[in-house]
Amino acid sequence: MLAFQGLLKKDFHISKNWFFLWIGFLALFLILPFALEVYFHQPLSFLPIAVIMLLGFHVFFLPGMLLSMLRLEGKTQLWLYNPQNSKLLILSKIVISIAYQLIAQLFITCVGLVIYLFFKDLFILDKADLFIELTTLNAGLVLISLYFSLWCLFYWTVYHSLGKYPKMKNWRWLFVVVLFILLSLISSFLESIDVLQDILTKWKIPVIMGASFKYSHAGYTLGLNTMNLPVLTLVLYVAISVGLFVISCLLLDRKVEV
Repeated sequence: MLAFQGLLKKDFHISKNWFFLWIGFLALFLILPFALEVYFHQPLSFLPIAVIMLLGFHVFFLPGMLLSMLRLEGKTQLWLYNPQNSKLLILSKIVISIAYQLIAQLFITCVGLVIYLFFKDLFILDKADLFIELTTLNAGLVLISLYFSLWCLFYWTVYHSLGKYPKMKNWRWLFVVVLFILLSLISSFLESIDVLQDILTKWKIPVIMGASFKYSHAGYTLGLNTMNLPVLTLVLYVAISVGLFVISCLLLDRKVEV
């Protein structure tokens, strides 16, 4: 536990400046639509759209932060001599990246709630329990982002593990592209099998997967979009995520130089 805490502190130290810059960027980005609303005397014309857009964009934040941390670590080659196993090395970076994303999403969500409280009379909510649904929405964004991150981690470790082979070093990017295309074709083929799809989509649960913002003469309608998520499909994604993490750790255990 102490060793893992040490890794968390190290990863926080090497990435905190990037995160603070990101929070500063979010604040500046939100000031612009607010200034436009003040200038044109049109409240809620730009800012709510900016909030929803920034919140959705965080699907890509976690992969970007994780890859940037791996890149910084790779410059020093510290993990070639680190006594900790690769699972802890990667898990530490994932935990820090998730923490950053949660803080950033909380910041944007709070901005959205402040807007709602100031202009509450102009809003019409499609759903009653806003707190639970916003919590579910943010959790879903983190999980989707984590899934993308594990794919990025997988391709990153494949790319750098090929650097050990001189004949492949200059062509490893092509190998990764071919691997990506091959896995995409396999995925598309499996999705085209009706029997398999019937099994995977047999049991479903409703989840919130996005937000909508509409204007009408009655006011601004804020809705949280709900879709039925197949349970077995979710289990499959979890299994794929675990597999990607394990394979990435095995490749990193070979002490690849990046």
